[in-house]
Amino acid sequence: MSKPKSQGGLGFRDLKVFNQALLAKQVWRLYNNPNPLLYAILKAWYFKHSSILEAYHGYDPSYSWRSLWGEKSLLLEGLNWRIGNGKDIRVWLDSWILGNVIPPHTTIFYPELRVADIIDQHCGYWKVDMLR
Repeated sequence: MSKPKSQGGLGFRDLKVFNQALLAKQVWRLYNNPNPLLYAILKAWYFKHSSILEAYHGYDPSYSWRSLWGEKSLLLEGLNWRIGNGKDIRVWLDSWILGNVIPPHTTIFYPELRVADIIDQHCGYWKVDMLR
């Protein structure tokens, strides 16, 4: 029997995929632990009034921010919401329902409507009249 050929190096099969995973993990760390100096600097430059997950690319971004921002979508693909009280989840703008639920172009909707606004907080049921 012959031995399998060694790949050499550290055993990473696809360095690009590994790098993407590390960058997405860094975005997740920044989202969950907003205390580091890096977070404060990035927030001041790129997402003053939102979270890192809602940040835009920005004008003339640094190489580091372009790298992190580019892999943010990879992270968002794998995230799922836990509704909880629904105060942080926007009905129309956040992906909290399986599939893409987007209002028709003719519908006027309130973009900042939160899931908490359509749940009766006392009994935990949907406000059916609002849903209709």
